[in-house]
Amino acid sequence: MTESKLDLILHKTEYNKFQMFACRGEGKGCKRNRFLKRKKPCRDCVGPLDEKLTIGEVQRILKRGDA
Repeated sequence: MTESKLDLILHKTEYNKFQMFACRGEGKGCKRNRFLKRKKPCRDCVGPLDEKLTIGEVQRILKRGDA
Protein backbone atom coordinates (compact mmCIF):
# COMPACT_ATOMS: atom_id res chain seq x y z
CA MET A 1 0.00 0.00 0.00
CA THR A 2 1.35 3.43 -0.90
CA GLU A 3 0.75 6.43 1.29
CA SER A 4 -0.09 9.69 -0.37
CA LYS A 5 1.75 12.76 0.83
CA LEU A 6 -0.42 15.58 2.11
CA ASP A 7 1.04 19.09 1.77
CA LEU A 8 -0.66 21.70 3.92
CA ILE A 9 -0.09 25.42 3.51
CA LEU A 10 -0.69 27.83 6.37
CA HIS A 11 -1.38 31.23 4.80
CA LYS A 12 -1.57 34.57 6.62
CA THR A 13 -4.22 36.89 5.18
CA GLU A 14 -4.03 40.66 4.95
CA TYR A 15 -6.12 40.87 8.14
CA ASN A 16 -3.54 38.83 10.12
CA LYS A 17 -5.77 35.76 10.16
CA PHE A 18 -4.46 32.32 9.29
CA GLN A 19 -6.08 29.96 6.80
CA MET A 20 -5.12 26.39 5.93
CA PHE A 21 -4.96 25.13 2.36
CA ALA A 22 -4.22 21.66 0.98
CA CYS A 23 -1.96 21.38 -2.04
CA ARG A 24 -3.13 18.86 -4.62
CA GLY A 25 0.41 17.83 -5.37
CA GLU A 26 2.56 17.33 -8.40
CA GLY A 27 0.66 16.62 -11.58
CA LYS A 28 -2.70 17.74 -10.17
CA GLY A 29 -2.11 21.44 -9.71
CA CYS A 30 0.39 24.07 -10.52
CA LYS A 31 4.11 23.59 -10.05
CA ARG A 32 4.42 26.85 -8.14
CA ASN A 33 5.06 25.33 -4.70
CA ARG A 34 7.49 22.59 -5.71
CA PHE A 35 10.61 24.63 -4.90
CA LEU A 36 9.44 27.48 -2.67
CA LYS A 37 10.41 27.52 1.00
CA ARG A 38 7.37 29.62 1.89
CA LYS A 39 4.51 28.08 0.00
CA LYS A 40 1.52 30.13 -1.09
CA PRO A 41 -1.92 28.88 -2.04
CA CYS A 42 -2.92 29.11 -5.68
CA ARG A 43 -6.14 28.46 -7.57
CA ASP A 44 -5.33 24.73 -7.71
CA CYS A 45 -5.08 24.38 -3.92
CA VAL A 46 -8.06 23.28 -1.84
CA GLY A 47 -9.16 25.76 0.78
CA PRO A 48 -9.44 27.60 2.92
CA LEU A 49 -10.15 24.46 4.92
CA ASP A 50 -12.68 24.31 7.72
CA GLU A 51 -10.98 24.13 11.13
CA LYS A 52 -13.12 21.12 12.07
CA LEU A 53 -11.86 18.88 9.24
CA THR A 54 -9.54 16.04 10.15
CA ILE A 55 -6.50 15.04 8.10
CA GLY A 56 -8.37 11.94 6.89
CA GLU A 57 -11.31 14.04 5.70
CA VAL A 58 -8.98 16.38 3.81
CA GLN A 59 -7.30 13.40 2.13
CA ARG A 60 -10.71 12.03 1.10
CA ILE A 61 -11.69 15.41 -0.37
CA LEU A 62 -8.47 15.51 -2.40
CA LYS A 63 -8.89 11.91 -3.53
CA ARG A 64 -12.50 12.48 -4.65
CA GLY A 65 -11.52 15.62 -6.50
CA ASP A 66 -14.19 17.78 -4.84
CA ALA A 67 -11.98 20.81 -5.03
